[in-house]
Amino acid sequence: MIDEQSIFIAFDTETTGLTAVDGRIVEIAALKFALNGNILDRFSELVNPQKKIPEDVIRIHHITDDMVADKPGIDEVLPRFIAFFASEENVLIAQNAMFDIGFVNQEAIRSDIKLPRNTIIDQIDLTRRVYPNLLTYSLENTCRKFNLTDTQTHRAMADAVLVMKLFLHCLKRFENKEKTLNSLNSLYHYSFGGPMVTRIDDTMMGIVSHAVETGETLEIVYSGGSMRGKPRRIIPSIMFNRDGVTYLIAKCLIANSNKQFRLDRIKEC
Repeated sequence: MIDEQSIFIAFDTETTGLTAVDGRIVEIAALKFALNGNILDRFSELVNPQKKIPEDVIRIHHITDDMVADKPGIDEVLPRFIAFFASEENVLIAQNAMFDIGFVNQEAIRSDIKLPRNTIIDQIDLTRRVYPNLLTYSLENTCRKFNLTDTQTHRAMADAVLVMKLFLHCLKRFENKEKTLNSLNSLYHYSFGGPMVTRIDDTMMGIVSHAVETGETLEIVYSGGSMRGKPRRIIPSIMFNRDGVTYLIAKCLIANSNKQFRLDRIKEC
């Protein structure tokens, strides 16, 4: 449970791609703060991914092969990151949390490192709860809308700072501390742990992740359910990992209800 003693940690990863099965982490950053907004500590490290960073990814986060060439591998960085957040009272927050969780899970498996099961909440889930009618829920656009940032560098610490600012901004909408804590506890709670065993195409993951953030409608062809093989329109809201499989919760516009889809069974998007 999230309570008055909870400490919050906004975190972000930068990676070599969009899928955790094939990608690697190149940077981890985190910002530890109290419910009143006081910053308590910071963590930021570049990571040598032991593979070449694709040019199209470098154009996003501007982390080059030269920048990580002499940096430690994830087997050294991940234990330090764990030590930073692992206390029981710490609650982690990430924008589109399933993305970062998947990468941390996979890196932990590769390095045979056990991950703590701290509560993790998705900032998109909180933003949607407080502002249900925004046109987009992307971190940059939402923070710009509420004048929380002037620039966006797409580096891990910069994004962690924005996650913290947006989190605190959303909490101001609640009338008192009791309603704040009740709302935080009613959100979907994630945690680290469990491999990502299904392979998902990078393009598919990019399209779905973008739709989760923006609230855009997708047309998909799904290999299961009553409409197997037929196009259907959905509005994605949450992704999560269960037993190594990535699932998507989305509103099906034909059924007018929320349904669960396995990402690896979406054949067209």
